[in-house]
Amino acid sequence: MALRSPNATLEGEHRSDLVKSLLAVLAAIAAFQPMAASAVDVWVTHSTEKIKASATARTTAAAKISAARNEFEAFQVVVTGSASNVSATVSDLTGPGKITGVRLYREALMNVTTPSGLDGTTGQIPDGLVPDVDEIFGEHRNAFPFTVPAGESRAVWVEVLVPPDATPGDYSGTVNVTWDGGSKAVPVTLTVWPFTLPSTASLKTAFGFTWGALNVADGVSSSDDVAALRAIYDRFALDHRLTLSHIDDGAGDDMTHFASYYGPSIDGTAATRLPGAKMTAVEAMGNLGTWSPFFAQKGWSDRLFQYTCDEPPLTCAWSDIPTRAATARAASPAVRTLVTTTIAEAQSQGVLSSIDILVPVINYLDDKAGSEFTGEQRGNYDAWLAGSSKREVWTYQSCMSHGCGGSVNFGNPSASDYYYTGWPSYAIDASAIRNRAMEWLSFRYRVSGELYYETVEAYRADPWSNQWGFGGNGDGTLFYPGTTARIGGSHDVPVASIRLKMLREGMEDYEYLKLLSDLGDEADARAIAAKLFPQAYQTEQSADDLFAARAQLASLIVQRTGGAVPPVGTPGGGTGPGGTTGGGTTGGGTTGGTTDGGVTGGGAGLQQAGASGCGSAGGFGIAAALGLTGALRLRRRRRG
Repeated sequence: MALRSPNATLEGEHRSDLVKSLLAVLAAIAAFQPMAASAVDVWVTHSTEKIKASATARTTAAAKISAARNEFEAFQVVVTGSASNVSATVSDLTGPGKITGVRLYREALMNVTTPSGLDGTTGQIPDGLVPDVDEIFGEHRNAFPFTVPAGESRAVWVEVLVPPDATPGDYSGTVNVTWDGGSKAVPVTLTVWPFTLPSTASLKTAFGFTWGALNVADGVSSSDDVAALRAIYDRFALDHRLTLSHIDDGAGDDMTHFASYYGPSIDGTAATRLPGAKMTAVEAMGNLGTWSPFFAQKGWSDRLFQYTCDEPPLTCAWSDIPTRAATARAASPAVRTLVTTTIAEAQSQGVLSSIDILVPVINYLDDKAGSEFTGEQRGNYDAWLAGSSKREVWTYQSCMSHGCGGSVNFGNPSASDYYYTGWPSYAIDASAIRNRAMEWLSFRYRVSGELYYETVEAYRADPWSNQWGFGGNGDGTLFYPGTTARIGGSHDVPVASIRLKMLREGMEDYEYLKLLSDLGDEADARAIAAKLFPQAYQTEQSADDLFAARAQLASLIVQRTGGAVPPVGTPGGGTGPGGTTGGGTTGGGTTGGTTDGGVTGGGAGLQQAGASGCGSAGGFGIAAALGLTGALRLRRRRRG
């Protein structure tokens, strides 16, 4: 037998050690490689971002949100698959007290094939929010379980309503996500600020809801059946701080019927989650000789208005306005007349004295270069406003936010194509921050209300599969029909879109701005709003900057009311437009907050590592400041 030398034995042991070391290195390298298609990642992002199906996983640790009392706040838990039988549950939040009723929603995807303008996008974009348990009847619906295909992502919307009497401080809880073969617990921290938002919106709203939509989408026919479901939509809208002012269920001037179904939402006795929430505007839909005295008897006259004319001369002649206004004022001097036009147009047509509420499109309050409305126009309304306490300036957005024709030359964009970029938008494929920006602009330009022509435009077909119309995706549709065939349960209910949630977030941002202003710090409030959104057409801003602006507003409010101010944080890695990852900046004269390698978004932030992701739609970044050359006179259309 041959004998092995001691050196041979040592060499073998050395080779063995080298093999072990190499295997360890390979294992370490593998740990940092992209996960296999069968792996499941669970991660978190804030509310102001749209997680497309193509989003890639991020290394996110936990949700950290902040809110005032009587405020809604949300975040998203994302599952990147493949994963089957995905479900989620959420605990109560405990701290100085207990906050219950945290709600979960599955984010349904809309397959967008045509962008809404040059800064729109395509792909599977989340919008409809299918509830786990609905807000109206408390019935379990079919949000869970769901499947995530390999290499794709699906998001769960998590929403908290802070009670009006909640004790300020830090609360914690857990979202538990399960799937076949795995589970993940996501820690949640909520900071409750020591101030309270009102239940009734300070910014008036008049959003449309046309007769016939529920008949088609939900199969209801009788006036009472339509009214019962329509009244549910009113309650649901109030909990999103909006008023559906166009009440038409086929009952005409039957005011007993009207008061029975809609009176609670007008006088603040409806079963809303925001206690005592009231409608802020009601359009007269019948004979003013009947409606006006009835509203006076009920104490509702301050909210009744006549929609005198929409965008003259498209829907009426200028000469029609004085006659219609005279009819309203003959019924009652308290009835306000509303016309969607600018003060310049009303003056030039000789009808200004017939109008109580002027509603210029947002573009004409601060237009791009080349328009007769270039630059801030709001000051032109001050003298007229001073002439009567009945007078108000509102605003609205239209298809001028994305382009009314729907025919964009993406290969060689025209000056007109560039014009329709950067504006606030309720389009599905607009970024979440653009969905949220309108109410900041309402404060910025000192308007009293917001008008929107319709909220159920797509109900006449299938809004779950397609909402293209008037050159945009989702224009005129903010709800989905939650039929039992679609979402389960025993009763039809309204289903919110993410855009409706962003609109409510904007309404709550407005309350922060107004509260600080009312406390004597109007200059700071206006400076913060102007820094975040310098012009009406520069709304594609960083979500981190928005959250930092909210944090500064909250801190100033607390200072003004004598409370202790929690630390805001220091500048750090931020997110790009609408929440996509990019370089960190500070906005609104504020500092964004990062701790432990994560972003804390002030008013509603998250602790997360700086990993890139799909975000709201990628590829925005069109220069919003590009203006039109020459005198471009645009004809706005409310139906955008």
